[in-house]
Amino acid sequence: MLASKKIFFFFLLLPFILKSQNNTFLKHSIIIDIGGIGGYGSLNYERIFFSQKDFFLSGKTGVSFYRFKDFERKINPDLLFPINIQGGLRYKSHHAILGIGQTISSIVKASNNFNSKTRRNSMSANLTIAYRFQKKGKPYSVQISYNPLFEHYTRFRNWGSLNFGYSFVEKNNS
Repeated sequence: MLASKKIFFFFLLLPFILKSQNNTFLKHSIIIDIGGIGGYGSLNYERIFFSQKDFFLSGKTGVSFYRFKDFERKINPDLLFPINIQGGLRYKSHHAILGIGQTISSIVKASNNFNSKTRRNSMSANLTIAYRFQKKGKPYSVQISYNPLFEHYTRFRNWGSLNFGYSFVEKNNS
């Protein structure tokens, strides 16, 4: 009975314990990828949902398009949605990042008899192995990544990226 009370009070106080830690990672970031898991480039949002000392876990999602017009020259973009979960370790201003994810693609194709358009939706797996430079508490970051892609789970492709990020500094209300 005593152990269950200790567990109850631990989970009751856990939000206050986590909030009182000195988390120096900035939680919300907007990132522009050149290359990467979104094809030739993407606009991404990254959110750190767990951080402790020099370790963090984050989720990253974005949007990209491959071609803006279809084969009939009408506006009908090929859409890509990269989704990634990442873990990172920091040493001073240097970060080592490892991630895994999916890229959801929606590509416009001609039908078999070429009289209409069809949209082919598919998924591809990806990995991220990256180095990020971001000074502690500063909003700007630069990252270079190696991104092996498993296109449609049938073909392996070596790929990479360069990204530039801006992290939003949270105001302290105390």
